[in-house]
Amino acid sequence: MRLHQGIVTVVAMVLMPITHAAEYTSAKPLLLQAIDAPDGRAQGEIVGPIADKFRETTKSSAPVMAEVTTIKSFKQEGCKRLNMRLKQANVPTKDRKLAEFAVNYELNLCRDGSPPTEGMDLEKVGRVLDLGGAGEAAGMGRQPVGRP
Repeated sequence: MRLHQGIVTVVAMVLMPITHAAEYTSAKPLLLQAIDAPDGRAQGEIVGPIADKFRETTKSSAPVMAEVTTIKSFKQEGCKRLNMRLKQANVPTKDRKLAEFAVNYELNLCRDGSPPTEGMDLEKVGRVLDLGGAGEAAGMGRQPVGRP
């Protein structure tokens, strides 16, 4: 009987993080956790105004869950390309069924909140910034920007 109780306790401890996701009022902490995580992942429940707007839009009262995964690590320390997935279950469809709704987006982010400089034409960026906003008026803001 004692062995059985020990196994139940261990299983409960293992499953607890799965059933009770950490709550976040913004995605920023999750993005930073993913940058530092050994497996490049972070997940949790989004709460507060962001989740309220999500629920209002989807007409579902289910929790809004966030999953962040690392797509690429840049050479620059602490900089990664991340995928952020916001999802919600039990969203009513036009044909009155319930389905999962999800939004994915990708971004390049460094631990300090800036974008990685790898692949960026820093001379062009400097010229635009030196114009103090006049770059837009001079047409520089409309020039295509190369992607890394």
